[in-house]
Amino acid sequence: MDKKDGILTPLEMYGLDRLLQLLTRAKATGWSDAFASQADVSGALKSEGLGESNESFLPYPEPLATHRKAIADARACLEALNITRERLKRRLRALRRVSMPLVLKDGIKRLPDDVLATIFEIGHSMRLSDDLIFSCTHVSHVCRRFRQISLQTPTLWTRIHQTYGEGQIREFISRSGQLDLDVKLHGSIGGSKFEPFLMGMKRTSHRWTSICIPDEKTKTYMTGLGITDLPRLRHLIYTYPADLSTFSMPRLSQFEGYGSLLPAGRGFLPQLTHVELHLWRDGVGVAELANTLHGMRNIRDLSLNLLHCTVDNESLPMDSTAFPKPRSVHIDRLSISIVGEMRQYSALLFDALMHLTPSTFKLSMNSENTDFLLFNSKFQIFPYSPIVKFHIPTRIEAMGILQDLMKGCDIVRTIEFDTSKAVDPVRFRTRLLRDDDWERIRSLDHLRFINCDEFSEIAVGAFANKFLRGKTKTGLQCLELISCKKISEDFLLELKDEFGDSLKWTL
Repeated sequence: MDKKDGILTPLEMYGLDRLLQLLTRAKATGWSDAFASQADVSGALKSEGLGESNESFLPYPEPLATHRKAIADARACLEALNITRERLKRRLRALRRVSMPLVLKDGIKRLPDDVLATIFEIGHSMRLSDDLIFSCTHVSHVCRRFRQISLQTPTLWTRIHQTYGEGQIREFISRSGQLDLDVKLHGSIGGSKFEPFLMGMKRTSHRWTSICIPDEKTKTYMTGLGITDLPRLRHLIYTYPADLSTFSMPRLSQFEGYGSLLPAGRGFLPQLTHVELHLWRDGVGVAELANTLHGMRNIRDLSLNLLHCTVDNESLPMDSTAFPKPRSVHIDRLSISIVGEMRQYSALLFDALMHLTPSTFKLSMNSENTDFLLFNSKFQIFPYSPIVKFHIPTRIEAMGILQDLMKGCDIVRTIEFDTSKAVDPVRFRTRLLRDDDWERIRSLDHLRFINCDEFSEIAVGAFANKFLRGKTKTGLQCLELISCKKISEDFLLELKDEFGDSLKWTL
């Protein structure tokens, strides 16, 4: 039998005795007196009879003997506390496993019907993955109460898939009242059902708010049925370069494009506020992309996902004379994901996006060569945002990026690095930070490192001393470390003793 599951060993008994003495003293005198300062530790121990000689200790001069005894007692207390914590956690896990179904059942029973209906609506509105879908049908089959609430909540029945049968489509349309409809159309790739599906849905087209046009056949069939006037449509998914000039979509504001762009000459572009583009290889030229992006005059949220995109040399150099003024357009968010060696393409793309000033900028890059990630073709710093986030799984020098970014972006206040292969700052020899670099870095409010597994405690300690000790007038600096494998909790606790709430971490 494991000794932790049987009778206490003498060492464990000793630790429990010391822990009980400590807790008793804390209960009687308070935490401050129980954990005496370094100057008071000898007197506190002797007043409790804990500083006397013990056969297990060699004779050391005072106060070293007393301090050694205090350290041994503290370690024994900590070990007893760890064992107690381990056992309590084990018991809590067991109790939670047994009680959780009962807690959920009781909690659901206590919820009023209108609150439960709101929860169902939130689940319905969440954008989940294809293999994790909130099904109103499944919810309505849980129990009689769930079914009654589901049938009285029209929102749950507004998402209609091409794969549904004719009877199911009628039921969804009936139960949805006159609310907007999210139409999940997969086109001819979804089989022969798409034609009867469109015919069955035709009379509701004035209620459609979201639709995908996946191929030319779907667009042609919609046009043939007269489904071209979509007055409530707000979200369009576009995977084929179909001509939509005959379509009326006055409320269109969200667009997802896969390998294709909405033509720059159409009237849809100025309407768009949220755009997500997925482009690859030579499907869309950078000049064409720039022309389209500049037509989105009311954009608020832009996401570009680029895969091995190439530059057509015949279209170079790009004419930038008609580009908008740099930093002249504010948007809420700009996200760029780059996969592959795209140095020339990304530099030209950054040229085309220099007019944007997003509140949050995120750059994800999976490329062996990351030297170019901050610069446009004129070697100007591209990111210009109060919040800048980097997600880079390949090897980078985070300190070098930090140095360059702080030089070129005077409005940044929060920087986040999520990169498992960032070079340990202790190796940062090629570009040592000067005093003026540190002044700029200290102007940050928040600096976060996530999954920086190469960072050492020596380097983090030195960086914290530079970053947090020399606080600016605002005194708002916060250094946050999340899941950095080489950084121990003991080390972080020691740093926190020194810098307080300016240091945050999650192991």
